[in-house]
Amino acid sequence: MENGVRYKTVLIAGGAGYIGSHTVVELLQAGCKVFVIDNLSNAQANPEDLEELPPSLRGAKQITESDRIHFVKGDTCNKQQVDEVFQKYDIDTVFDFTGRKAVKESTQFPILYYKYNMKGTMTLLKCMREHEVRNFIFSSSCTVYGAPNQDNLPVKETDPVGSCHCPYAKCKYFIECLLEDLARGEEDYWRIMIMRYFNPVGAHESGLIGEDPNGEPQNLMPKLAQIASGKCSMLNVYGEDYNTPDGTPIRDYVHVVDVAEAHKNAVQIIDSVSGIRTYNIGSGEGKSIWDMVNTFQEVCGIKIPLKVCARRPGDVPAIFCDPSKAKKELKWKLKRTHVQMCEDLWRFYRLNPFGYKSVQ
Repeated sequence: MENGVRYKTVLIAGGAGYIGSHTVVELLQAGCKVFVIDNLSNAQANPEDLEELPPSLRGAKQITESDRIHFVKGDTCNKQQVDEVFQKYDIDTVFDFTGRKAVKESTQFPILYYKYNMKGTMTLLKCMREHEVRNFIFSSSCTVYGAPNQDNLPVKETDPVGSCHCPYAKCKYFIECLLEDLARGEEDYWRIMIMRYFNPVGAHESGLIGEDPNGEPQNLMPKLAQIASGKCSMLNVYGEDYNTPDGTPIRDYVHVVDVAEAHKNAVQIIDSVSGIRTYNIGSGEGKSIWDMVNTFQEVCGIKIPLKVCARRPGDVPAIFCDPSKAKKELKWKLKRTHVQMCEDLWRFYRLNPFGYKSVQ
């Protein structure tokens, strides 16, 4: 497997973030030379030196003991900055982890999302075309499925998309449409993969890198970890009256390192891709809110204070995926359990009580 990606030179846009930094580790361990461009807009710790590795990438370097990682503090919306990277380095594959990702924030500031999430990707693609770089792997989301038919679960890549409930999801969907148009217009040129994530959680087993959101976390698992570590006071559970076994919503949680390994496997085959391929990246197993809360409490040994609230508009009872296409075509194997997701997440927070500010 690793021989297929060794010596590749990859650009990871947004590579200092949660999924990006874990993918950096996998690609470095596979022998790639990795360049990261990130504006660190969602980073707790933000070095002033434009080429100094931020804490997440210092952790990646420590895990891999590799010197094949290079960082540029830059914005993918700035074409000059992106051009300089392509001019300086011989990039052959681009990963796009850029963009803001908070659903609630996107409803409050839709112009911010449409401007930055879409412009950043379009700038990358324009620079790629000008510098004759063909391989593009895009970080998409299960939110493009909207509210799937509850009688048609698990969702497959061929299921309807586009009935999106927030600007964040719409940006992902519109970019997918753009990529499909590119691939259709120049099928012999582009090699594109769309990775639709479900709910990546956990952290690297070393505890050196993990999820450290800027501000109060919007997702369940980092919120649980921050409550257990004393940074947040209460978990709000939105709805206990859904048509699910325990009344709480069911979601598809997948370990972030498994997600990163899917990207490493994608690099191995992307040179043989013509046009565009789309993959669900999830565990394929639905877990309820109570399932995850109870598992996390058992792992950390701390009772989580919580309050059951009214349902949130737009929340669906259940969504989980069929990941068989990724397993078959990417030769991807899910290796980590939901217990390991909680164990690794809690380890990161125990070792880094103030997040990445702890390691500055």
